[in-house]
Amino acid sequence: MSGCRLPVFILFVVLLVTGCAKGTKLESTQYEKRPTPKPFSKIVVVGITPNQGIRVRWEDLMARTLRDSGNTAWASFRQMGYDTPLSRDTVAEVVRATGADAVLVSRLIRQDVNPEEVEARSSAKVQRKSEYLFDFFRYDYKEIEEPAYTLLSSTVEISSDVYETTEGRLIYSLDSVTFNKATEWDVLDTTTTAIAKRLRKNRMTR
Repeated sequence: MSGCRLPVFILFVVLLVTGCAKGTKLESTQYEKRPTPKPFSKIVVVGITPNQGIRVRWEDLMARTLRDSGNTAWASFRQMGYDTPLSRDTVAEVVRATGADAVLVSRLIRQDVNPEEVEARSSAKVQRKSEYLFDFFRYDYKEIEEPAYTLLSSTVEISSDVYETTEGRLIYSLDSVTFNKATEWDVLDTTTTAIAKRLRKNRMTR
C-alpha cells in the first residue's frame, strides 16, 4: 500500500502516572466520517510503553481479541521484529506489508496504585511486591510487621486511537479506565475485552 502515511503522533508519546470501583469505564469520540461505511477489518495493533514485555503482551492480547470477533489483526512487533524501534516509519511499513485498513494505537495515560492495609489471620504472612502493573514505576512502602500486610491494586487509564491508513487520519478515540485490578493480567484482559466490544458496538471494527 504505497504512499501510506501515519501521523507523527505515533513517534513520541508522553506517559503520565496518577485514578479508583470495579470494571472499566469507557468514553469515545468520533472525529470524522470514515472513507467507507463498512467497519475496519484489517487492523495493526500498536502498544506504546517503555516496557517491551508489556508491549508484547498488550499487542498480542488485543490482536487476538479483535480476531475473535472476525477481524484480521496483527501485533505490530510480530511484523516489524521484536528489536525494531517503534516509529511512524516502522508502523507505516507494517501497514504496507499487511494491507491493513486501520491502526489501533494504545498508550498509558495514568495509573494509580492503591495500597490497602489488611488485618491478617493468624496464618498470614507479610506480603511484599516489587513488580506492578505495566512496570512503569516501583511503589515503595515500609515493611509491615505481622499480623498485617498490604494489598495493592491499580486503576489504569489507557487511551486508544483508531487511524485509517489511506491518509493516516485520526478517526476515533476511546479512553478507558479500568478500576482496582490486582494483577497485570486482570488489567490486560479486562481492558482489551472492553475496548474490542466498544469498537464493535460503534462499528469501527467487526
